[in-house]
Amino acid sequence: MANAARPLAAGIAAIGALALLPMAVAARSGTGPVAVWLATSGFCLFLAGLLRFTTHGLETRLTRTGAVALVACMWLVLPLMATPAVAIVSGLSPLQAWFEALSAFTATGLTALHQGPASLYVFLGLLQWAGGLLTVVTAVAVLAPAGLGGLPDRTPRGGTALDVVDLMKVLREISPAYLAATALAMIVLLASGETLYVAFTLATAVVSAGAHLPPEAQLALALDETPKWLLLPFLIFSATSVRWHRALITRRINAAPEQVESLVIIGWWAVLGIILGALLFRTDEMSSLDAVRDGLFTAASLISTSGIGPHEGTYANLPLGLVILVVLLGGGALSVAGGLKMLRLRAILLRTRGDLLRLVYPHIVLPSALEGGVGSAMRGVWAGAASLAFLYGLCVIALSPGLPSLDAALAAAAAVVTNTGPVYDAAGGGWPAISSLPWGSVLVAGIGMVAGRLEIIGLFVFIHLAIWRT
Repeated sequence: MANAARPLAAGIAAIGALALLPMAVAARSGTGPVAVWLATSGFCLFLAGLLRFTTHGLETRLTRTGAVALVACMWLVLPLMATPAVAIVSGLSPLQAWFEALSAFTATGLTALHQGPASLYVFLGLLQWAGGLLTVVTAVAVLAPAGLGGLPDRTPRGGTALDVVDLMKVLREISPAYLAATALAMIVLLASGETLYVAFTLATAVVSAGAHLPPEAQLALALDETPKWLLLPFLIFSATSVRWHRALITRRINAAPEQVESLVIIGWWAVLGIILGALLFRTDEMSSLDAVRDGLFTAASLISTSGIGPHEGTYANLPLGLVILVVLLGGGALSVAGGLKMLRLRAILLRTRGDLLRLVYPHIVLPSALEGGVGSAMRGVWAGAASLAFLYGLCVIALSPGLPSLDAALAAAAAVVTNTGPVYDAAGGGWPAISSLPWGSVLVAGIGMVAGRLEIIGLFVFIHLAIWRT
């Protein structure tokens, strides 16, 4: 119990600390509910202190199996801490407020809000920013060392097989670059003439691959072409591995294991951007330069599974099947992007090529690059792909009863499992908000969003840990 209590207490304390900024925003504007944010901060800090005090002096040792359960609990519990404040400030029902908080924390962006006070959008922006950081820490410290879904384990050897990587050490390693990227995005946007409010919400969204934006930020994207060009590098940043980012900073890029994957993602973004630009040029009345710009921005947004559109109606002018396929693939391993991940697709294609060559030349000796992974690594890749397909089908079935068409169900399921909310919200005008569906569908959608943050297969580990102990 103590093993999980301390990290959970740190997460709850973080939610309490985050509530202080919207409190300051509400106090400065003079119109926001200052007492709500103060009560949220006080309750979270008190609960975190209580958990920390009750486990003081106890020896803790996290195992990899227990760590998977811990991070799954954090994804479920921390949004509950934010739910009362979101419900009171937004006026949503408790179930809708929980879904809104969970959607923000998982950086999904499915929302039933169209207007709200600045303090609420600042809080949702902070939630999705913190969720993006937790996504990367979870992947590096828990999921990859456990070999879940074939993720690459870059941790140093020497510990026992059951020891998990130090969560705080990984957090200290990753957070400087994450904070620096957020600060740089804000500075760039402020220099371009955006307000502090718009710059903050846009920066937290693109760095975390989230999509909770106030109307002012969405209007800035629609009316001004400058932010689209400025945000492109940050969307690509959120689609690529944090280990690759570290190699770039330390100038050891050629030695980075994720170098090939990252270059493939950048090439995929350029090709997809041109294709989407051509489609937008044909279906929308815009110049060729505007079409290329919006195509590149849309491609980067979809690959990173942020889903922020360059303007209203973008996804309605693109083939829904293509959009769903792009977000289901997603970005790179050890990034904030969701989806299958380019790593798994490359491993599957390389292994398939190698198997076909063996059918033609049974005695051929293949280079390791064509093996696409061996043993448990390749089994993890196939397990991750199968888990994604299974969960996607389950979400389609669960969400269909409350939706008007099969297209809506397919788009909603893709948005849920890949954490790309705008794919649903912007693709079909008039489709109901996911949080307004029957409660069973809302719960399945919430579990699907958490599964997307746990690389899908991590959800099954959490449900039945005994199966995966070996």
